[in-house]
Amino acid sequence: MFKLIFAKPVYAAEDVFCSSANNDINTALGCIPINDTSTFINWFFQNIIGVVGGIALLIIGFGAFQIITSGGNPDKVKGGRELIASAITGLVFVIFSLFLLSFIGVDILHLPGLAK
Repeated sequence: MFKLIFAKPVYAAEDVFCSSANNDINTALGCIPINDTSTFINWFFQNIIGVVGGIALLIIGFGAFQIITSGGNPDKVKGGRELIASAITGLVFVIFSLFLLSFIGVDILHLPGLAK
């Protein structure tokens, strides 16, 4: 009645796969270019928000777990709230710092390696 169709993933022409000729590092985050500094900087800034967001999500989850399992203890509830607030504040600082770096480095100073 229902038919499952499996298709090969379609990649853009600019996608670069790791190869031993480029000496790139294949990780869970993808192919990390290590030969060219400007390419590595571009890769780093494109992926840092995802990594920091994942870490912040884990910290927020731990803070929520701490609040849920506090058993009414006000010190543990306060600690969980502070943990959640710190994770959100850290995430906002990272996003704001990347915005400032992009604005100053790319738009004002036109630094090579930080191109959009």
